[in-house]
Amino acid sequence: MKIYDIYSCIRGTSLLPDDIVIVGINEESFSVIKSPWPWPRSVHGKLIKKLRSSGARGIIMDIVFCDRSRPVEDLAMAEAIRQHGKVVLAADIEIVKAENFSQHNLVTPLEEFLNAGALFGVSVIPVDTDNVVRRFSWDVTEIPSLEVAALEMLGISREKDERKMVHFAGPAYSIPYVPYYKALNPEVYLPAGFFKNKVVLVGKYSLPSRESIPDLSEKYRLYLQPPSVIRGGVEMFATPFYVIENKLTPGIEIHASMLLSLIKDDFLKPLRRTEAVIFVALLSILLSLINRNWSPLKSISINCAVIVLYLLFSFLLFSQQGLFLPFSAPLLAFSVNFVSSGVLSYVGVERKRRYLRKAFSLYLSPQVAQKVLEDPGRLKLGGERALATVLFTDLAGFTEMSEKMEPEKVVSILTRYTTEMTKVIFKYNGTLDKFIGDAVMAVWGTPAEDEDQAIHACISALEMQRKTGLLSNEIIIPDYKLSMRIGVNTGYVMAGNMGSNERFDFTVIGDHVNIASRLEGLNKTYGTEIIVSESTQKRINQRLVTRELDMVRVKGKKEVIKIYELLDEGRNSSIDLFEKGLHLYQEGQFYDAREIFLEVLKRDLDDKPSKLFIERCDFLLKTRPDEWDGIWDFKR
Repeated sequence: MKIYDIYSCIRGTSLLPDDIVIVGINEESFSVIKSPWPWPRSVHGKLIKKLRSSGARGIIMDIVFCDRSRPVEDLAMAEAIRQHGKVVLAADIEIVKAENFSQHNLVTPLEEFLNAGALFGVSVIPVDTDNVVRRFSWDVTEIPSLEVAALEMLGISREKDERKMVHFAGPAYSIPYVPYYKALNPEVYLPAGFFKNKVVLVGKYSLPSRESIPDLSEKYRLYLQPPSVIRGGVEMFATPFYVIENKLTPGIEIHASMLLSLIKDDFLKPLRRTEAVIFVALLSILLSLINRNWSPLKSISINCAVIVLYLLFSFLLFSQQGLFLPFSAPLLAFSVNFVSSGVLSYVGVERKRRYLRKAFSLYLSPQVAQKVLEDPGRLKLGGERALATVLFTDLAGFTEMSEKMEPEKVVSILTRYTTEMTKVIFKYNGTLDKFIGDAVMAVWGTPAEDEDQAIHACISALEMQRKTGLLSNEIIIPDYKLSMRIGVNTGYVMAGNMGSNERFDFTVIGDHVNIASRLEGLNKTYGTEIIVSESTQKRINQRLVTRELDMVRVKGKKEVIKIYELLDEGRNSSIDLFEKGLHLYQEGQFYDAREIFLEVLKRDLDDKPSKLFIERCDFLLKTRPDEWDGIWDFKR
């Protein structure tokens, strides 16, 4: 309800009422009248007569006249009531408590006053749990309150509604007030017609006084818990304005504000319970839509903006229509919706991550997939330049063989083969780029960086050849034996999701990808199983065994590429002897080179590269090229 109080303060003071006035029984009046309390009832009778002659519309006296005084005094007051005809006196509820029970007794004005035409109502001011007055008092144990009795006296009817809240004209001491002694002599102290057509409330009154002495640090303090004070015999209460003003209001002014609000039918009211439930439900739906695409910074900003808009909207309804929207429930809805949306978003993100992890597992190793999940920007559409090692494989003669087999059998063999190859690629943190028929394309170094990408690719190539050898013994195909060729190259490529906005795949493109594919094909010429480029061989750093194979220009490339054979064995003298012959061959000493290659063949009758170079030396000895740079051009 503090929001209600703050709204009241922001709205400020409305037009000062001109149809209601307070006659206050204060210390100054005690000094002038010079009589202790209770005053003689003839004094009150005189006041009633003066107000009648001044044209007062009605009189409400917040004084309980339940005990008899001197008969002449009671008679004088009863006569004044009879003459005016519109007087309301206060009643009270006396609570009698015993050990085992409590009893509420109604204390009413004297019968003489009631017989004279006075009405009565219970003088009670309801306070909320925080000691602030906000609501009307309609009745007590079916006895009308002082304000309801006053409405009856004035001939005004208002439907009882416990939801209605007092629309205070302003902070404490906003309603016009005159001391009691001045009202006794209005001709002397007050302007002519001061009480004409006004409702007059009479009761104990205390002049303004702060409840505490503030210092400068309290200038903007909110006074959230007002005290319960009786000052000089006057009950003081906090209204919504106390939260800023730090001033208590005399009880008689509270009654005046309640009565004024009822007379003008000007009140504030919160939504009904069902209306509030529907409102909060609709607000929750709206918040669910707002928080559908939840993200911490964006959602916090949007929800704060919505809360501010809600406060502005509710204040406009409060100040213009007198409708007070709930705050605690919507705030709870904001909080619950924000947190629950965050939790659901987190769960959704985790579910999506698991889905992506599963999807990535089809072509990424678990380690690489984790790095991509931590930085999804690695897979941006269009790709980025990256250093990568690309591997191409191909099954020798498989296409021709597959033409002679049933498709189901071909698919079964390929599935077994590609499954084993994929396991090896993932084992060494590679990324499966694609299958192209019986060919496999894999890449290392992207989408996640790998400092040992070349060594990982080459180790994978060696193990893939071993696996193929095992499969060739397990998969029996008439007139065919599984054998695989591999090409490996390292260089800068464009890596990322290539394609359209609607459909794309992760891949790598560039010259170095094409070179890897060409190297795979060169195995057929040299009779080798794995050929790697010089850029890859340098990054192996002698951790694996290679044999320099040739310097070539492949189809579609002008630059010279030095190629090596990757061997799954220890280095031996035959390798050194072959490389010696290769260097003589490159220098144009074809006869000496041929002799060395023949020596290599004596040691290894199946060394196919030596057989190839013997044939080349024979050819070159016959043709005697005018210019020789040691490069074999596959474009010619």
